[in-house]
Amino acid sequence: MKTLLRHAPLLALLWSTGAAAQPAPAPAPPPTPPAPVPAPSAPPPSAPPAPSAGGTGVREPDGASAGAPAPADQGPDTLPSLDEEPLPAPAAPEVVAPPAPAAVRPPPPVRAERRIALLGELGWNGLAGFGAIVSYHADPHLSFDLGAGLALVGGKLGLRARYNVSEAPVTPFIGAGVMGATGFDAPTSEIGAENDNSELNVELRPAAFVQAVGGIDWTSRGGFTLLGSIGYAWLVSGDNVVILTGEPDEEEKRALQALFRSGVVISIAIGYSFR
Repeated sequence: MKTLLRHAPLLALLWSTGAAAQPAPAPAPPPTPPAPVPAPSAPPPSAPPAPSAGGTGVREPDGASAGAPAPADQGPDTLPSLDEEPLPAPAAPEVVAPPAPAAVRPPPPVRAERRIALLGELGWNGLAGFGAIVSYHADPHLSFDLGAGLALVGGKLGLRARYNVSEAPVTPFIGAGVMGATGFDAPTSEIGAENDNSELNVELRPAAFVQAVGGIDWTSRGGFTLLGSIGYAWLVSGDNVVILTGEPDEEEKRALQALFRSGVVISIAIGYSFR
């Protein structure tokens, strides 16, 4: 122990000399700085949602104006963010049904629309002869004619019923009627001068006739009316021709028959039908 203590100063001197002679270790290189992280690029601005059919705009969700990227879809189990408002479903377009076409009603028969007609008649053995006729359509198929006028047999008054075959403006018809005549003195007829009965003078007495006719009734929508008929008239009363003087021959008898007794009916009447 005493020896160790005696040589301690010498050992310390040797250690310090060796430590000074040993080279110093190289310094450690500085740490490499980390690479800079690139800044995230701004997402492209999202297109505004289309307005609904009513024209009302949709408010942008919170944070859209700040340019925050939309959260990534992580699957069907991902809950929506509480900061986002769900987009409203587009309104279904309103379907407007076209208006139903109005029912088109056919026009009524012309004789139901224009029931009364006033006509002027010119004919042979007609209702009025030369005179006026008033027609009344009780039904498009049933008409009544009343005539008054002047004829060879005197003043005439007649009434006729007729059946109109069709409701069209132009229709055939069949009818039957009665007529009355007042009669009058016929003018003297000169037949010859070789005998005492050279002058034939006749008198016409009142007479009654019946007629059966067929014809055409044309009643236009504008009111124009034409009535044409043909048929036969029979003398139903006693002989209405009284010979005052003279003696008629066969030709004159046939003329008296055709002029004053039974004969054909031919007449035409033109006028206007009123509503």
